[in-house]
Amino acid sequence: MSLFKITIISICLCFNLYAKENKSFSLSSVNEIYYLPNESKQTKDNILKLIKNSKNTIFIAMYNFSYKKFAKQLVSSSKKGVNITIILDKSKIKKDDKLYKYFKKNGINVKIADKKLHTKIAVFDNNIAVLGSINWTKESFKDNYELVLFSKDKKLINKTLDFFNKF
Repeated sequence: MSLFKITIISICLCFNLYAKENKSFSLSSVNEIYYLPNESKQTKDNILKLIKNSKNTIFIAMYNFSYKKFAKQLVSSSKKGVNITIILDKSKIKKDDKLYKYFKKNGINVKIADKKLHTKIAVFDNNIAVLGSINWTKESFKDNYELVLFSKDKKLINKTLDFFNKF
C-alpha cells in the first residue's frame, strides 16, 4: 500500500473517531431506558452531551444535586447563551449550598421549592426529557441501583414542562 493510501485511511479513521466522540446524544427510539450501575458511564455521558449540546433551554428539577462535572458543564452552556433553570430542594440547600451559590454566581436561574422536591427530571431544548430515580450525585451513578429514562415523547415532555411552569 502506498504512503498516500495509508495517510488517507489514517485521516479518515481520525475523523471517524473524533466524530463519534463529539457527536451529540440522540435517541434511536422515542424512549430509551438505562439501568445503573451497569449502564452508569453511558448514562453520564449522555447527560453531559445533552447539557453540552443544548442550544436554547435546560430545565432541571433535582432533589439532590452535587455532581460537579454536570455543574461545570451547565455553567459552560449558560455562558454560551443557553437559558438554564434549576429547581432544588430546600432541605438539601440548607445542608449544603455550595452548588446553589455556584450556579447563582454564574448566572443560572435557581429556584428553591417550597415543598419537598423529590423529583429527578430534566428537559433539554424542549426535545428530550430525562426522568428516573437517580439524583445527580457522583455516588448515585457509582453505587446505586437506579433507572434513567431518556424520552422524545412530546406528551411526556409537555407534561414535564407544565410541572416546571408551576415554579
